[in-house]
Amino acid sequence: MAVIPATENPSLPPRGHPVGISALIVGAGVAGLLCALELWRQGIEVQIIERSPSRNTSGDGFSISYNIIRSLRNWPYMAKKNEEIAFHSYLAWHNNKGERVTEPIKLEIEESKGPGIEEEEEEKSGPSHQVYRHSRPLFHLMLDTQLQMIGLKVQYGKRAIRYIDEDPEQGTKAAVELDTGEIIEADVVIAADGVGGHSTKATLGHEVPARSTGHAIYRAAFPVEIVLSDPELAERFKLLPDGSPVAELWIGEGIAATFGRTQSEMGWSLRHKASQDSAESWSKYIAPQQVIDDTTSKIEGWPEYANRLILMTPKDKLLNFELVWRDPQPIWTSKSGRIVQIGDAAHTFLPSSGNGANQALEDAISLAKCLAIAGKDNIGEATKVHNKLRFERVSCLQKVGIINQATGYGQNDKNNQIASDFKPIPKYVKALMAPWVVKHDPEQYAAEKYHKALAALKSGDQFESTNIPRGYDSKPWNFEELLKIVQEGGEMELNEDWYK
Repeated sequence: MAVIPATENPSLPPRGHPVGISALIVGAGVAGLLCALELWRQGIEVQIIERSPSRNTSGDGFSISYNIIRSLRNWPYMAKKNEEIAFHSYLAWHNNKGERVTEPIKLEIEESKGPGIEEEEEEKSGPSHQVYRHSRPLFHLMLDTQLQMIGLKVQYGKRAIRYIDEDPEQGTKAAVELDTGEIIEADVVIAADGVGGHSTKATLGHEVPARSTGHAIYRAAFPVEIVLSDPELAERFKLLPDGSPVAELWIGEGIAATFGRTQSEMGWSLRHKASQDSAESWSKYIAPQQVIDDTTSKIEGWPEYANRLILMTPKDKLLNFELVWRDPQPIWTSKSGRIVQIGDAAHTFLPSSGNGANQALEDAISLAKCLAIAGKDNIGEATKVHNKLRFERVSCLQKVGIINQATGYGQNDKNNQIASDFKPIPKYVKALMAPWVVKHDPEQYAAEKYHKALAALKSGDQFESTNIPRGYDSKPWNFEELLKIVQEGGEMELNEDWYK
């Protein structure tokens, strides 16, 4: 990337020379914000719109790893801020009664290399071996702050209801239509508006509604001081002696819950059967008492102190988030390539995958690099190459995430379990933390594979992905097929390459 000398602002990276491309991002979640930043860094002009009336501070947490940390290091402010707001959790398993059945174990990345990974000396320890756990509101604020540092602001209160593809015969550019009737055009339109957006009509020719998995998840995060005011809860949810937090995963018959605190925040979640009150939205709040009435009162042995913690959750911090699904869609672009999906708009992830944020952020990094390589005259090729580079990798991780949920994270899905019933780190969790997953460099991969992928697109020849488990034969699959395997007592066999 040809670069313009670094600005006098030490919080900004060098910027690529202007590419002459205008980009419109629809959706200001973490994928949309990082995409805006990476496009700017690559020399692309960008604007970003969001349907919410203001910045959304909802949500609990997610994990990222070195595949994203490496890119954040390009941004001095975010490189520092990420280290300040991240925490490195230990993992401990609990049964449905909240009884600890495994001692806390630190989540770290294996040292073995994955396909196409060349570790530099500085990457053989430290950040490349850590799992970074983040509060979604704080991570989102970090991205938004960095966005303002480059002079960009999200345009809130703009709801896209239709994506319009470029049509040379009609003389129209790629665009979105807002609910006000306003049309916003750009050289490339990036749909980062989640599962509930309308971009599939532009990419597949018809709407593809996400369907319910039959489950939803209560999610909450709020200031830890609220919980510390209760002496019993303060004692129950202590940090480790060295100040490290512990992520507790509770497994029982038909349930999976998490509880964990940091120095500043308390978070919890509980998967349950979906109801009419569930919604795939970061703004569907419910009353804490409803969690008890509808769910925890029906769980055998559920402890009273957990209900007390739930009732302490502020009403504006508790979401009932429906877990919805679209089967892997190999096409993320419109016919012209001037409209492209990223994040959940392109590929849904369940929380059990531990990779939804990772892969959405990888999308942002990869797409920006592909557009910079292609230049203004080859935008349609760039988005389709990006799609080619990303689809098989994402599909692999979606598959493991589904099996993870269906099998209770690979643990025995029953009540009143004891230590011998649990594995400290089950195999499907290990697969999601494998080096091929967390040490991938999406920007470097795009740079190295761009022209090979483009040649394959033009010739129709097969393109060999090297950002997936070595030797994996990618074939179409669907959600119901995987669930049937589990329901019939089977497992998804993963060979040793899934762990390298």
